[in-house]
Amino acid sequence: MIGDSITSALYEKALNGTWQRQKAISNNIANSETPGYKAVAVDFEDELKSEIQKIQTTSASAASKTKNIESIENSQVSVYSRSSSSRLDENNVDVDSENIDMTKAQLQYYYLVQGVSDSYSRLKYAISGGK
Repeated sequence: MIGDSITSALYEKALNGTWQRQKAISNNIANSETPGYKAVAVDFEDELKSEIQKIQTTSASAASKTKNIESIENSQVSVYSRSSSSRLDENNVDVDSENIDMTKAQLQYYYLVQGVSDSYSRLKYAISGGK
């Protein structure tokens, strides 16, 4: 990512979490007709929110910045199985819901990539002296 910043670490973790979510949703859709398959979900936003709240309460020293970056990088992406099922074959994948979740994840990923791209553009602008 761009330098050694908290924003870069957040972008990287969010991109990784969103990518894992897309893979899980794709796997759910692919197994929508597999008897007994339980849908998998990915959650990382709560962990990142917690890390952001911690950062807001710490000092701005270089040591705490490094520690904050490390805590963001070490934050967990939770993958869990949904257990409820209303189908006779015990499969709990709702393809319509999964498609909606995939669209949301794709949009989220797009805007995260756009944010990273904007950061690179600002850095390039600063390096070139505004030219």
